[in-house]
This record gives sequence, structure tokens and C-alpha cells, in this order.
Amino acid sequence: MKKSVYRYSLLVTTALLFTAGCTQKNIMPTWHLTPGAQHGSVDANNLVFPDAQKAWQKGGTIATQDDIAKIKVGTTKDEIYKLIGTPHFSEGFNAREWDYILKFYDANNNVDTCQYKIIFDNTYEGRMRDDEFGATEFYWQPASCAKYSQIIR
Repeated sequence: MKKSVYRYSLLVTTALLFTAGCTQKNIMPTWHLTPGAQHGSVDANNLVFPDAQKAWQKGGTIATQDDIAKIKVGTTKDEIYKLIGTPHFSEGFNAREWDYILKFYDANNNVDTCQYKIIFDNTYEGRMRDDEFGATEFYWQPASCAKYSQIIR
């Protein structure tokens, strides 16, 4: 009797953990994935920027040109996280693309709002191997916001 109760409780616990894992909010939705992103490279003509109204951080964040200029090909997700924070949509850590709503002040203290997309490589095999995602491509909407990724001199 004791063994069957143990097996039953183990089965119930496993089922609950599986169910909870499948309903997590941080599982990456596919409603805004750019075709090809899962392979680490996209066609710029097929970019998909998510609707800014669907961001979990609706107003975006203030960014500095200096921090954005530090993000280059090969920059890891951990490094990007330290520079500009978590992505503003429900991408999750294993996503191949991160999307941000970034705000910059111009010389007249006007705010310029931009969407920033980072595409990551497809070589990541997991934390057990100590692998890292590395950034491969960067896109802006509107395209004029690309000026913020230039180094200030």
C-alpha cells in the first residue's frame, strides 16, 4: 500500500510540474518571429517587428548611445542584458531574437522612440556545455534610428 501511494504521488507531482512548465509565461511565443531567425540570419526584407502595444514594458526604456554602440557581432545575451536590460516582449532566454523599445534624447531634449531587434546565432547547445548565444544581426525601426549604434566621438 505504501509503495502505491508513493508511486501515485510521484506521478501526480510529475504531471503538475509538466503542466506548470508548459504554461509558463516566459515560453517564447511565435507571433513575432522573423522568418529565418531560428537559423541566426534573416532577410532584411522579411523583418517582423512586434506590435509595440504588446510589449510587457509598454513605455520602453531610456538607452544611451554609448551602451548601444558596445553591442557588436558576437556580443552575448548576458552582456546585452547588462547593457540594456531584458527584451521588452515575451522572448525568453533561448529565443533567437530579442526586441526592444528604446528611447533616446536628441540635442534638443526631444525623445526619439525606436524599436531595436537583435538576431542571435544558432550554435547554442545549452548551459551544460557553457555555450553562449552571440549576436549576429541588428535592425532598427525606423531605419533612421541606426545612428544610435554609432560610437560617439
